[in-house]
Amino acid sequence: MKKTIIASLLLACICCVAFAQQSDNRIHLVRNATLKIHYAGQTLLLDPMLGEKGTEMSALGVNLNPRVYLTMPVGEVLDGVDFVLLTHAHIDHYDPAAKRLISKDTPWYVQPADYDSVAVKDHFRNTTVIKESIQVGGITIVRIAGNHGRGKLGAMMGASSGYVLKAEGQPTLYIMGDCVWNEATQKAVKEHRPDYIVVNSGGAILPPLSKTDGPIIPNEAETMRIIDDCSENTRFIAVHMDAIDHCQTTREILRNEARHHGVNMERLIIPEDGETVFLQ
Repeated sequence: MKKTIIASLLLACICCVAFAQQSDNRIHLVRNATLKIHYAGQTLLLDPMLGEKGTEMSALGVNLNPRVYLTMPVGEVLDGVDFVLLTHAHIDHYDPAAKRLISKDTPWYVQPADYDSVAVKDHFRNTTVIKESIQVGGITIVRIAGNHGRGKLGAMMGASSGYVLKAEGQPTLYIMGDCVWNEATQKAVKEHRPDYIVVNSGGAILPPLSKTDGPIIPNEAETMRIIDDCSENTRFIAVHMDAIDHCQTTREILRNEARHHGVNMERLIIPEDGETVFLQ
């Protein structure tokens, strides 16, 4: 009897530890597409845009970017970061402040197209290219090459990647990056079956080509298509809104579209700047 009780208690403790480890996975939206991600015991910073409000050029010639302040001091953003993961090197994902403020010894993981910019030009000494996949601690990071728009505009935007994060006993996370919903991103979802997908849902445009080629990242309508095409068990975290002047889809527009589309809002998470989303 005592052995049975002890065994039961040990099993309960193991389950509690496992749950605690899994529930500690979380995504903190800093601003725009800048995310501080705690996953499988590692802390990574995604697409750092760390400049003060209004310190960078406007994409549309309307408002200086970023349009909103950081929700925390930069020191707090960088505290405890094990490595930086970069989807691509556009200024709203990798700005001059990030180049200046992040330690040159910090490990960076980048797509092949950005190695020279990060390692050679900006002197980050510990820069590693992810060609296909790589192991970082207990995390497997798989690079998903995507398209930053469609048509001529998409070709002009250059290389852009997303990443799938996997670890034993942890939920699978797919960071789509600035990639539209097409054959490449659909294939990634089918192959990796993520529990969570981070969608850059800001619907950014660049006139005049956006009149014919559309937005360069998903807008509210395309986000609905992504949700419709994925498993009902998949949850979505929508970011890259309300910070850059060429992003036409706001959080309120996305919520409105989702309500009229009949989306279960427990599946679609739209965090505010500074908000933390826990991955179950």
